[in-house]
Amino acid sequence: MQLTPHEVFGRWLLMTLGEMGGAGSKQAVLRRIEERYGSQLTDIDHLPQPSNGEVKWENRTAWQRNRMVKAGLLKPYERRGDPWALTEAGWAAHRALVPGQGGSS
Repeated sequence: MQLTPHEVFGRWLLMTLGEMGGAGSKQAVLRRIEERYGSQLTDIDHLPQPSNGEVKWENRTAWQRNRMVKAGLLKPYERRGDPWALTEAGWAAHRALVPGQGGSS
């Protein structure tokens, strides 16, 4: 069994943030991802990271968030405690994932 790919966490982040109105605290977003997609996580995803003890899937989701910030899909932190939030490009990517909302016209 393998770890869930980072790209999958990216899709889940886009879908979850869109469903949450575009933003949410890290903990609220992770909780919603676990509720919605938890059955798709592997046993290895639930193991702790050796470096910091954080659950692997949560750690990988946070790393994917950082990649998405660099790609312009999520807003960077401006101060401690800022929520994870979609940018306009992130909203467009979210709509492209929602049936009947995106894709080619």
